[in-house]
Amino acid sequence: MNWSLPNILTASRLPLAAVFFVLLSLYPDGWGCSADCLLGAAFVVFAAAGVTDFLDGFLARRLNEESAFGRIVDPFVDKVLIVGAFAILAGPNFALGLLETRFERDLPEWLTGGMASAVQPWMVVVIMGREFIVSAVRSHSESRGVKFPATYAGKIKFILQVIAIGAILLQLMFLPTDAWAITAKVVLVWLAVVVTVLSGLIYVGRAHGEFMANP
Repeated sequence: MNWSLPNILTASRLPLAAVFFVLLSLYPDGWGCSADCLLGAAFVVFAAAGVTDFLDGFLARRLNEESAFGRIVDPFVDKVLIVGAFAILAGPNFALGLLETRFERDLPEWLTGGMASAVQPWMVVVIMGREFIVSAVRSHSESRGVKFPATYAGKIKFILQVIAIGAILLQLMFLPTDAWAITAKVVLVWLAVVVTVLSGLIYVGRAHGEFMANP
């Protein structure tokens, strides 16, 4: 493999994701670090991963160094980062506990599922299921010689997922009891899930059209 700068940046996102998962898993109190310390470190690592995600594609195009490695590994690492983050945020260490506010107690149970992150286990299943279906459709399409590049819906989905994860970390760290911040977090999480489903439907519908046109 050609270890060009874009490929190095792409590969570096996997260990960054691993560190990010460890920090989230230690929340709210691990290795003697406070909850805010862990969330702050997690946010910095997550932001660094986001920067590498932007730079690897930008540099690959700018330097004319696009490669099969980048086309395969880049979306794979993105999926690992997003799905892994949502899975941990839906775990028991992010359940509402002693820091639950009156505002959160008054919210309908279905909105947050009793989670301080507002990420519920079924949401993780939906997000993961979407990625499995899209990957299967893309693999089948390319095996028939039909290329399926990323769609705008897929890019919007990814951006909203990143924003939702960042909003969760920032709200828990800086504004744990502010009603407006909690509301914004819940809205962003639900919006990310809804757009994830819609982008998957758009992708499958597009693939179906291609299959019908090229039986």
